[in-house]
This record gives sequence, C-alpha cells and structure tokens, in this order.
Amino acid sequence: MKESSVAIVLSFCLTIMAPNASQTKFSLKLMVNKEEKRVIFAEADSNFVDTLFSIMTLPMATIVRLLRKLPDGTLKPIGSLNNLYQSLLDLSMNCMSAEENKWMLLNPRTSSHDTYRTLKLNINDEEPTKFFICQDILCSRCSGPCFSTCNLAKCKCGKTMNLEMKYEELNGNMTGGVFVSDLTSYIVTDDLRVMPNSPDFIVQLLCELGVTDVSSLEEKSFGIGIDQILNLLEGALLFKHPLTYLVFPSSPIARDLLNPRQETSVNHLTRNESFETLKNFKVKVTMQKSTSKFLFAEADSDFVEFLFGFLQIPLGTMIGDLMDGTCCIENLNNMFKSISNMSVGEGIKSDELKNMLLRPQLVHTNLSVNQIFPLSVLCASKSYCHIYEEKGTTFAYLTPSVGKNRFGYMFRECSLKDSRVEGQYLKAFAKFMLTDDLVVTASSSFSSITMLGTLKIPLNDFEVHTVSIGIEEGLEILDASLMSVSPMTDSILKKITEAQN
Repeated sequence: MKESSVAIVLSFCLTIMAPNASQTKFSLKLMVNKEEKRVIFAEADSNFVDTLFSIMTLPMATIVRLLRKLPDGTLKPIGSLNNLYQSLLDLSMNCMSAEENKWMLLNPRTSSHDTYRTLKLNINDEEPTKFFICQDILCSRCSGPCFSTCNLAKCKCGKTMNLEMKYEELNGNMTGGVFVSDLTSYIVTDDLRVMPNSPDFIVQLLCELGVTDVSSLEEKSFGIGIDQILNLLEGALLFKHPLTYLVFPSSPIARDLLNPRQETSVNHLTRNESFETLKNFKVKVTMQKSTSKFLFAEADSDFVEFLFGFLQIPLGTMIGDLMDGTCCIENLNNMFKSISNMSVGEGIKSDELKNMLLRPQLVHTNLSVNQIFPLSVLCASKSYCHIYEEKGTTFAYLTPSVGKNRFGYMFRECSLKDSRVEGQYLKAFAKFMLTDDLVVTASSSFSSITMLGTLKIPLNDFEVHTVSIGIEEGLEILDASLMSVSPMTDSILKKITEAQN
C-alpha cells in the first residue's frame, strides 16, 4: 500500500467524533468499499458503542420483544425463541401457579436496567421498575410486608398488591459515556469486533480484507437511531456482515447468511464443575419411523418451565458463562470478546461496568427450581417501606435503608414477594406438547392424535422414545434455539439414534 494511501486512511481513523446534541439520533462515520457496497469499518464515539454493548445486558425475552417490532420478513432472527415467547404469551393462565407469573417470566430485568436507561440511545422501551404493596393499608403496616414488581400479584391476605410505592433513587448522575470512556473513538468492524481507535489495527484490517488500493474506499456518514440499532441487531443474528446489511441492505454481500453450526457439541460449551446437577427431565419424543424425523414431544411442567427460563437469560450470561464465548452466532461472540479484551480505563470505564456487561445479574426475581443453569441473581438487599396517609390518601415509599424517616411515620422492613408455588411458576401437574421449533401448547387426552392427524402421519409410522435431558442437552437446545427452527432435532435426535444402534 502506498504511503500516501495509508496516510489518507490513518487521518480518517484519528478523527474523533463530536457528541451529537440530539438525544434520539446521531451520525456514524463509515469507511466503505464503494464498488462492492460493503462497509469496511465504522468509527464511532462512546454513544454508539454504549448502545451496542448494552445489548449484552438484555434478557432474551427483551431482545425477542424488541425484534418483533421490525417489519415481517422471510427470515426471522432468534431461531425458535420467538415461538417460545409467543407460546408463553398465549399460554392459559390456568397453567400458571400464580396470576403474576406469566408477567414475571416475560419481563425479566437485570442489574443494569436503570443504568442503560441513561444511554443517549436506549433501544429498550421498558418503563422504570415499579414497586407495589398490598392495597390494604392495615395489611401493609403489619410485620414483614412484601412488595412486588407486578401489580397483578396477590398478597398473603388475598388482596391485590396494586398500591404503587415511590422509590428513592440513590444513583448519582453519570458524566460522559455510560459503559465506555468518551475520551477516545472506537473502531467497529463489519462483523462487530470493537476496539479503541488504533491506526495499526486499521492497517491490519485492510490487509486482512485484501484491500490493496484505497482509492476504492470512501467515507460515508450514516444516521443512527433506534430503528437502525434494531436493524443492526437483526443483521447480527442473521448475516455475516451486519454493518453492511444495515447500510447497504440490497447489496449481495449483505445477504450472506451466517453458517449455523452443523452439529452442536458440548465441547464448545462451558464445562464447569459448578454446572453439575443431578436433575434430569424426562420427555416423550414422538418420531416418524420411516424418516427418523422428530414430530413432537410431550413433557411435564418442569421441562417446559425450564424452556421458558431461556427467556430470562441475559445475552452476556448466555454467551459467556453458559457457552464460554462460543455460541452459534459469531457476531455476538466477537462483540463479547471485544468487551472481554477491552482494558478498564482506556475502554470500559470500570470493572463493575465490565462485569455488568459480561455477567449481568437478574434482579427482582426468584429462579424456578427447574432452572438448572447457574444464573446469577443479585443478592436482595434489605428494603424499607414507609407508609403514611395525607388528606385521606395513602402513600407508600420504598427505600434501600432506614435512614431518616422523613415522613415521621412508621416504616417496616420489606421483602420481595415470592410468586412461585413450591418453587415453580407453572402448575406442577400441567402437561404440555412442543414442536421441533419450540411451539408449546397445553396438552389434552386427544393432543397426540390431533397432532398426528395434522402432520398426516399414518398411525403405523410413528414411535415414542423417552429421552433424559440434563445440563448438557439443555445447553445444546439453548444454543440451537438461537438460529435453528428445529432445535429439538439438532440437539437430541442424535442421542435417540445412538441409543437405537
């Protein structure tokens, strides 16, 4: 590469973007190959990188919900998790052990929820967490009252917990970037590798991509708002070149699909002694004998509740703690590795924020006894409820410490209500059917016959196998569900075939 050509590229790389005053949209600088209509890299400030990295803190239920806002297309991101989310939405309340449990499973939150609400561009449109206590003021003043984050919860007295409490905010105002430092700009590659601006890395990247003539390159500005971030996330889940997909969606290279792993292997997944569990689920799998094709499965509530638990898992936890940075979607692995490799101070602002991205913790939840993955839940600190009346109206205030009772009224230590019944969100004896692409429905005595009739399978051409699913099989199903529309086949069919031989 000629010296003058290198100078052109380096001068572009060393330009630091000025923060945009708009709170909803800002500009991204791109270096593109104008002939191939391909993004080589983007130069971004801390605002864009903060938003990009914040995706790691989102539970899968939140990601599915956000992606459902995109226009319908022929390709659907998030493999079979969208079906799982819709199945939970459609599930009869008769299957839930408590009325608020469906809401709790569909709306998990992590310890970073309030932090990413301060992002300049926050794609998560959820409201701030709300807290509720029993509508009966006398009950709420009793010893050991409970609070809930759902206004459908029932108090132990039987009344609805729908009296909203104000919450005392302790977080100070943040300055500069939220997760990453705003003292430098960042380079983002087409496959979502991110690092602080480095001329050496740019030269290496151009050589890696076989760029020998920089005259084919040009600068381009691109507006970034919520819709564009969601489109980028969609591209990251479906295509090899998500930035190109975002900027040049009609370019042939933009439609290069990610190659799904042909065979999920537990050797790619985290093997950690702390993962060991004796719990196994028994699932009846119905197959077509003539084709060895998975047709459907019948399962008890424990396994289905485990599947619904996929929706609670934060993306960073899934990729890091559960899959050791090797999930089936390479773009997400690249982003996770970029955070892991980024130094504190130069890139990430603090160790606490780095851990928040890589190991986000769930809050305001109690894990199901059927959750065999070692998810991290933020230790519940003590909370105190101040209740008072003013001009005939009852007010309640939740604080993280006793402090000074500013109202001059009684306060009580308050704990999170456990909505589970015997540790479960679903009724213990409920029965379910699930398809290969994780569509879950309540089972009945006629479900199997109805399903076989729908599939047009002769009654003499099916066979039933009982499969044991533990931690390894569960991780394989989870990994496959990110991209595949047949995660049950991809994860357990080989096990059945091997057992037959």
